[in-house]
Amino acid sequence: MIKTIASCIERRSNRLIYSQSLIIPYCESYNNSIFVFMKGKPIMITNPICVFDSGLGSLSIIRELKREIPQENLLYFADRSHFPYGTKQHDELRGIITNTINYLTRYKPKLIIIASTTPSLYLLDEIKKNTGVSLIGVKPPLKEACRLTKKKHIAIMATQASISSKALTEQIRREVPQDILVTKINVSPVIHLVEDGTYLTNERRTFDIISHIIGDELDRKIDVVTLSSTHLPFVKRYLSDLLPTVKFVDPARIVSREVKRFLISGRKLKRSGVGRLEVYVSSGKRQFEQIIRAMGVKEPVQEISLNF
Repeated sequence: MIKTIASCIERRSNRLIYSQSLIIPYCESYNNSIFVFMKGKPIMITNPICVFDSGLGSLSIIRELKREIPQENLLYFADRSHFPYGTKQHDELRGIITNTINYLTRYKPKLIIIASTTPSLYLLDEIKKNTGVSLIGVKPPLKEACRLTKKKHIAIMATQASISSKALTEQIRREVPQDILVTKINVSPVIHLVEDGTYLTNERRTFDIISHIIGDELDRKIDVVTLSSTHLPFVKRYLSDLLPTVKFVDPARIVSREVKRFLISGRKLKRSGVGRLEVYVSSGKRQFEQIIRAMGVKEPVQEISLNF
C-alpha cells in the first residue's frame, strides 16, 4: 500500500510533519535507524553528521566535510522558514536552535554542526550545557587570522547581527592580542546575494555590491580577512579579484578538520566506504533546489515542516 512519508514519521513524534507531496512506498525503523524505501531501493539514514543553518551557508561546510571525511554520512538541513537567524531575538533564536537540534537527534547523529555564526556566537555554550548530543559551532577564526597577519591588522566580514554582538566583542578580547587591530565589516547584503542565487546569475550586481562594501583602501592596511559567515566562501572569487593581496580565512576548512579530530578521538570515524548526503529544506523547496543544482548539488531535496 502506498503511504506518504508523513504517515510513517508522524508515529514517532507529533512535532514533525513531512511534506505530503512526497510519496514513497513505505518507511520502516530498525535498530534506531530510519529506512526510507524509494523506488523500491532502501536508503538507510544512519548516524550522520548533521549540518544546519537557516539557508545555503551550510553547503560551504558540507563541501569541506566531503573532502575531509568522504566516508561519512551527512545530513544537511536548510531551515529557510527561519531565514535569517540574525534578525531573531535571543529567546526566539534559542527556541529555534534548540527545537532543530531536538528534531535532528532522531537520526542518531555522531555530531551536529550549527553552521551559522550568529547562533554559534550567541548560544553555542548555553545550548551545549542543556543537550546530550555533541555540538560544534562556526565562530570567526580569529586565532588563525592573527597567526597569518603581517600588518597586525585583520578584518572580520560578518552579518550585522554578528558584528554588533557582545559575544564577538568578548571573543576578540580573548583571542586577539592587543597589538593587532580589528576592523569589522558588515556584509549582510552579500548573504542575501548568495541565499537568493544572485551571485550565480548576476555577476555585475554581485561585484558592484561587494565592491561598494569593501571600498578602495581596505587592502592597504589589512592583509587577512575572516569569512565569518558560512555564505561568504561562495563569493570568495569576487573577494579575491577585488583584494588580490589579502588572505581569506575560511572557517569551513577549520570546522571540517575539527570534526575529523572529534571523530578520531571518539573512535567514531568510519575507515572505509562512501558517505551519502541527505538534503532537507523547511520551505521554498523549488527555488532552493534550483539554486543548489546550479551550485553542483545533485542529491534529492525533501521538504519538511517543523511545528515550532
